[in-house]
Amino acid sequence: MQFRVQSFETVTSTNDLIKRAIEEGEPEGLAVRGLRQTAGYGRQGRAWESPIGGMYQSFLLRPEVPPAQLPTLSLLVGLAVRRAVAVLVPELEDRVQVKWPNDIVVAEAPASLDEAASAAGEGSACGEGPSPLCNAALGGEFPAGDSRFRHPFHKLCGISTEMHARALCVGVGVNVARPADAASVPAGKNVPVYLDELGFCEGPVEDRINAVADALCDQLAIAYPLWCEQGFGPFQAEFDGCSALSGRFVRMEDLSGNVLAAGTVTRVAPDGRLVLRTPEGVEVFASSGEAHIR
Repeated sequence: MQFRVQSFETVTSTNDLIKRAIEEGEPEGLAVRGLRQTAGYGRQGRAWESPIGGMYQSFLLRPEVPPAQLPTLSLLVGLAVRRAVAVLVPELEDRVQVKWPNDIVVAEAPASLDEAASAAGEGSACGEGPSPLCNAALGGEFPAGDSRFRHPFHKLCGISTEMHARALCVGVGVNVARPADAASVPAGKNVPVYLDELGFCEGPVEDRINAVADALCDQLAIAYPLWCEQGFGPFQAEFDGCSALSGRFVRMEDLSGNVLAAGTVTRVAPDGRLVLRTPEGVEVFASSGEAHIR
């Protein structure tokens, strides 16, 4: 398949435009991009303003699949994002991971890249010459014992999947370049990381944003038809191989902080549920909740 792309300078949110297109009967395959969003939102309705620097793109999909297959779509889109980043920055392939159910993270990213780069006396990762910080993020070792490097990973991308009028609106936001006013942008519970801090910093920011959006369209155009035809099975091993939670002890909590399940992540099930092994050796399946690493 090939996506039909519509690009805008400013939108309330790309999801809003996709939902309007769904209501108007637009066939699947529409992709809407916005350079900035004035009322962006993600999973569970969390809202924010989205300045220039992120890739904001939403897709209109009408998959004719069993309802039980739909929860795996966000996992598939996550793999497509990961593939797209690996194409653009091959050195990051082993660092970019999917975090169940709807995030893309960079493993071992420092807690504050700007702070760490400044402390190293080398400026930002996109300054003149290679930065030791950037080299570490691309595959080197981070300083042992440095508190700025204790985060297991930092958030690069978020995905939202909504059913609307019997179609799907899939929104994707990727941190491409740190906004000039990044300090005023709420980070939520996750510490963000940006592709320009990891070596993807050549050319105007708008060109880099479009390159990420194009690469995502290319990868999703390959993966989505196979998912429609065969389900998540062909992608399950790939997901488990790049899962940020595999082997980690996590607590699954609802929005009120109540623990739904706890255990060591072993894999993702064919239906998209996260599989945990409790300390007693019992396997439990988590279909909802936020994963908090202990």
